[in-house]
Amino acid sequence: MRTLLHLSEFMAPIMQYDKQVHTLSDQIRQLENLCLQLEDADDLTIKLHLLKSHANSEQLLKAYPRLQSYLETANITAQFTIHAVLAVGQGPVVFQELDDVDDFKGTMQALIEVLEALEKSYDAFGGIVGYHLAVLKLIAGGTADNNKSSDTSIWYDEPEGLNCSIDTREVRKAVRWGLENMPEIAEIYPIGGAGDRLNLKEETTGEPLPAAQLQFCGRTLLEGLIRDLQGREYLYYKLFGVQLVTPVTAMTSQEKNNHQHILNICQQLGWFGRPKDSFAFFIQHQVPMVTKSGMWAMQAPLKPILKPGGHGVIWKLAEVNGIFDWLNKSKRYKALVRQINNPMAGVDNGLLTLMGLGAHHKKSFGFASCERLLSAAEGMNVLCEKVVDEGYEYSITNVEYTEFERCGIKDSPSQAGSPYSRFPANTNILYVDLQAIRKALKHCSIPGMLINMKSDFPCYVGEGKVVQQKAGRLESTMQNIADWIVDRFPKRLEKGNRDNLHTFITYNDRRKTISVAKQLYDINKPSVDTPEECFYDLMRNYIDLLSKYCHMQVPAVCSKAEYFLKGPTLTVLFHPALGGLYSVIGQKIRGGTLSVGSEWIMEIAEAQIVDLDLSGSLLIEADDIMGGKDANGCICYSSEKAGKCTLINVTVRNKGLAEHSPFKAWKRQENRHEALHIVLRGNAEFFAENVIFEGNMTFEVADGYRLVVSQNDSKLITKLEKIEGATWKWGYSFDQEDQICLQVIRNKIGKFA
Repeated sequence: MRTLLHLSEFMAPIMQYDKQVHTLSDQIRQLENLCLQLEDADDLTIKLHLLKSHANSEQLLKAYPRLQSYLETANITAQFTIHAVLAVGQGPVVFQELDDVDDFKGTMQALIEVLEALEKSYDAFGGIVGYHLAVLKLIAGGTADNNKSSDTSIWYDEPEGLNCSIDTREVRKAVRWGLENMPEIAEIYPIGGAGDRLNLKEETTGEPLPAAQLQFCGRTLLEGLIRDLQGREYLYYKLFGVQLVTPVTAMTSQEKNNHQHILNICQQLGWFGRPKDSFAFFIQHQVPMVTKSGMWAMQAPLKPILKPGGHGVIWKLAEVNGIFDWLNKSKRYKALVRQINNPMAGVDNGLLTLMGLGAHHKKSFGFASCERLLSAAEGMNVLCEKVVDEGYEYSITNVEYTEFERCGIKDSPSQAGSPYSRFPANTNILYVDLQAIRKALKHCSIPGMLINMKSDFPCYVGEGKVVQQKAGRLESTMQNIADWIVDRFPKRLEKGNRDNLHTFITYNDRRKTISVAKQLYDINKPSVDTPEECFYDLMRNYIDLLSKYCHMQVPAVCSKAEYFLKGPTLTVLFHPALGGLYSVIGQKIRGGTLSVGSEWIMEIAEAQIVDLDLSGSLLIEADDIMGGKDANGCICYSSEKAGKCTLINVTVRNKGLAEHSPFKAWKRQENRHEALHIVLRGNAEFFAENVIFEGNMTFEVADGYRLVVSQNDSKLITKLEKIEGATWKWGYSFDQEDQICLQVIRNKIGKFA
């Protein structure tokens, strides 16, 4: 039985190379020479000979007769990967206690599959040998060869960009450009993260679950991304009368069976009402964890501890897996990139502004940014200036928080006493031109390599002993491909003239841009990055929407301390197709009052709510939010075939939620005493004017019918009408100021009350 010990309790055998104990600098110098030799070799046979003749391989193999015997019958690829492990000095840890392994052949085969994937993923700079060399360099305090943001000759300044938090003609133009260019824009999701800090588990089996499986507002984070996309597509449909099916590609991983869980979500939800062939997935390989001493961390003999190697591999994997070619055939030449754990990014106009500026001005790479919290564990977006032979070189890129000191960046406040940093936050919300990415890949296959050694891992060290050790893996950052998208000018650019680059940035309010759900709430720790705080920020956004755009009387946002003590001021959730943009929703919802503690859920797109007075719970749910489905289960966008609800001067009074808990609100685990629940099947319609709804009430309207509710004194009167089609719909159009204007269009079919 294994025992858990502290590092100080034993002399780790993994530190002993018999009499070959080298310093990190010795190992780095040795592996640099080996990498150069492997790079010059013409084929795998010659490379294998180089590895076999390496001192580590020759000496260590003598101690492993079982391994020698295995290699005699192994194919050349297996031989190469095993000798690569020996050459980088990892034989004593990877092959420790080899004779005690029961299923030797099966375990060896699993190891070789890991090693082959590692060799393939990092083949551009030396495969297994290059991977280990890069890790050693970073542990020793140096930099990876391709990490340009760590170049000490670069000067950093705040990047210039459009602030889309202010309603200006320039911002409205960018939103319009974003919509007009949607037919050429795909979506890319890196969703292979482990989500270790969320500690998600399947309720019945206890199986660990990946971050994409987190149920936020009652739906997985993955479904939330697709709903945001469909909301933008529906907005496009309403403006231009054309349905888009945006291709979605995602990088998954094998961590916690992530890839299969992602596929299960898609299959269980019928591919979200989209064609199955509009999705493409590719798998991010896992890489070995390495301890501070430069040794691979093991969970057992022949079993390295593996973790996903950072999302910087996304571009190379997209290339080698044919994703770029697939998107090109779909006539998608640009893409929006979103991180799975940030559900806030789809709020209001941020994404469309980013897409619009990038596409219209033919930019290559863009960042959606916001204020950065001072001293936070967040990267920052910077303008890089470097003197070169031709003059000056510029780009906007990212510097991770672990690299600030190395880059000579001081995390100072934007102004004295401000909680925000001088530099804006990197949010992993990106706009990319795919051709520019492919061009940059020729110079750098895996950008922004770094290592983080802050976490402890239980490492097996032989003789049944497990020791907690600091360990990390070679990580990389997808946004640092921008390091290789540069502009050169003969003279230095002055402030105010630094936005004419192929890289660009947009700014927005922080609570509209980033609030992530990536760790469990702990009462003894700050609530930042928890689902609870993310939900708090979402409610702040909706209160801002309702008060400033819908002109409703709503309670003020409670403090964060009050929120965790008493629950949210309001619980308000709207389907993205209701409008997405605040300016659109503000024309569908106008006036009224919401009381403290009220709950308002709007799973509907075609709604007109005027002067609503709500105290309690109101749930409006349409089966067909954006239209019905065809024979293949795909949604056909159609406002005529979507459920509709009109409430004019309506009062809702009921007991509402039974409790107001921040720990249940974000999960949608609410218990209700009472609620007004309106359910619309198919193209059903609900209409109520000058009515008071009291107590627990449910109205369900069948497909093809319109329910009209009126009131005579205290008595409610309902009238069910058969309709041949929609009696009304919202019409969308742009005005001369690029504002989206809505008007009610009454159809001749049926009677409009």
